[in-house]
Amino acid sequence: MTASIIISILKRKKYGLVALFAAIAMAGLSYYLTIVNVAFHSFFVLVQMDGVLFTTASMILSLFISILFGTYLGLFIFRRDLIKDNQNAKAIASGLGGTVAGVLGAACPTCGAPLLALFGAPLALMALPFQGLEIKVLGIFLLLLSIHLLAQSIEKKLKC
Repeated sequence: MTASIIISILKRKKYGLVALFAAIAMAGLSYYLTIVNVAFHSFFVLVQMDGVLFTTASMILSLFISILFGTYLGLFIFRRDLIKDNQNAKAIASGLGGTVAGVLGAACPTCGAPLLALFGAPLALMALPFQGLEIKVLGIFLLLLSIHLLAQSIEKKLKC
């Protein structure tokens, strides 16, 4: 039932375009943050430094985060238009948490994450067992949770 609500909302032009543009913007930001510290800002240098498997896994997870973020934002705006209140704090918090985790995990672990450098830990991803991929997976789970909670909230409001 949740999937059908999500699909029906995203089929509407306004919310579908919001989701599409948000996903593209998030993908662009993630790509930029991934190669910003790489020599010559080159994707090919990134692959040479981190390996094909890690780079592929990182890019696929970043793509999922981008798509889920776009979906979340489309649903969030639909819910805001429908309800005109901000009562669903759990969905908002997990959506923001997933987005932040996705952005923090977007980096070359050997070069340093630009956002983690703001906190004084530019090479923090190297200390993790999977060099930051676990942060991206956490971001995906948080975004999935927020999408589910938003869809439930929308479903309850539509039944009333």
